[in-house]
Amino acid sequence: MRVIKRYVKLYSSFVRINLMREMEARGNFVASCLVILCFPMFSLIFVGAIFSQTKNLNGWSVNQYLVLVGSYMVVSSLVFTLFFKNVFELPEYIRKGQLDFILLKPINNQFFVSTRMVSFGEMMQGIPGIVLIFVGISGGNLSVDWWRWLLYPVFVLCGVIIAYSTWFIMTIPCIWWVKMDFAEFFFNLFDLGRYHPDMFGGFAKTILTFVIPFGVVAATPADLLLNRLGWESALWALVLAGGLLFISHRFWKFAQTRYFGASS
Repeated sequence: MRVIKRYVKLYSSFVRINLMREMEARGNFVASCLVILCFPMFSLIFVGAIFSQTKNLNGWSVNQYLVLVGSYMVVSSLVFTLFFKNVFELPEYIRKGQLDFILLKPINNQFFVSTRMVSFGEMMQGIPGIVLIFVGISGGNLSVDWWRWLLYPVFVLCGVIIAYSTWFIMTIPCIWWVKMDFAEFFFNLFDLGRYHPDMFGGFAKTILTFVIPFGVVAATPADLLLNRLGWESALWALVLAGGLLFISHRFWKFAQTRYFGASS
């Protein structure tokens, strides 16, 4: 319990320091928030283009798809708020030799490199996501049980952990190949979360669920609200989140045993 309190206090300090930094340039912060708020418009244009041609996309109505896209935006906002600057900067720490000093700190260094920076502006894309969820539910005359709303944050958290862990695992090889950067590759894969694996079916569904599991990050919480979530899918999301987080930690520990410092 003492260790947990220590890390909660440390993370609170990170949040406070980052907020103070953002407030030093409030104009830039407000401008970036407004820009980020505009990003979801592209998703709406895409949805409109699809459903202007059909009323049903492999069993998904426009209102159901709005719940899925809204859930994706919520998960995406949390991933980029909490981890974007951190994981994105990890290759730079390695190239500049800053990782050497981080590894000497008397705390869990994966926690440090993953949480020390918070991008508050990225939270803005979660707002239109929440709006889309309620628009989809009300537009489709859907009834959502209260307990589904209570479980919804749990599966959103699973989606965040799956995305973070996968991105972190993809970034770790930069310890050996310092000029490699998988950020753009991750972003392209993460965009697959806008689509439900059921929309593809067959081999593609298997890939998006088990091999490149970005199809799970938003589909699971959306399925929960839409009363489409089976216990197998719910269990898989929980196991996948825990398993990938564990793998990312073990891989990070292994990489440290093969890291010989900036001079190498």
